[in-house]
Amino acid sequence: MLDSNKAPEASVYRLSLYHCYLGECIRTGDVGRITSRQLSQELGIKEETVRRDMSFVGGVGRPGAGYDTQVLFDSLTEYLGLSSEYPIARIGTAQMLSALEVVFPPHAYGVRPVAYYSELPEDAGKFIHDLKIGHISEIPAMDPSLDVTVALVACSPGWVQMTIDTLHEADVTGILLLTPAIKLSVPEGMTITHVRMPCDIKSLACRCRAPYAQEGAPRTVIGL
Repeated sequence: MLDSNKAPEASVYRLSLYHCYLGECIRTGDVGRITSRQLSQELGIKEETVRRDMSFVGGVGRPGAGYDTQVLFDSLTEYLGLSSEYPIARIGTAQMLSALEVVFPPHAYGVRPVAYYSELPEDAGKFIHDLKIGHISEIPAMDPSLDVTVALVACSPGWVQMTIDTLHEADVTGILLLTPAIKLSVPEGMTITHVRMPCDIKSLACRCRAPYAQEGAPRTVIGL
C-alpha cells in the first residue's frame, strides 16, 4: 500500500468519493474505461483536481487513454487500505441500525460491521444478522481482537458524548457521527467526521431560495 499520509485530507476524501463512484459503476456493469474528465463531470470536481488526486495513487492510467475502471478501483482500494472488508462498530437504536443496513449495505461499501450497540436497554440482546446488540455502556469491554478503530454513530443527541467517550476507552480513533448535536468534546487522538443534517438542510434551503437558484443554473455538488 502506498503512503496515504502524503495526500492532503481533502484529497483522501475525494479519493474515497472516486472509489465509491467506481464501485457503483462496477456493480451496474459499467466496467470499461473512464477518464479524469468523466469523473470531473459526474462528481462536480475540477478536472485538474481529479488528475492531481490520482497522482497520489501512482501510475494507474495513461494520458489520453484514461483508466481501466476495475484497475483504478483496485488501486484506490489498496491506497485507502480497504483491500479487505474494514471492521467497524455501529451505534444507534435497533431500528436505526436496521435502517442503516438497508441504506448502507456493508458488503457494497467494503466495510464489515463486527459490533452493534444501542442506547436503549430494551434493544440489548436483539440480533442484526448474527450479531447481538449490546448496550452503549458495554463499549469499553469491546473485544480487542475485533480490531475496531472506526465507528459509525447514529444515536440520540443526549447519548452522543457518552458514546464518544466510551469508544475512546475502547481505543476507537475514528468516528462518522450522524447527529444534530453541535457542541462536542473530542478526546485527544480521535478524529470525527460530523454530518449535521439539520445544518445541511438549512444551508441547502438558503441556496435554493437565493436569486441564482433558478432553472438552468449550474449544478453544485457539496461534500461533507
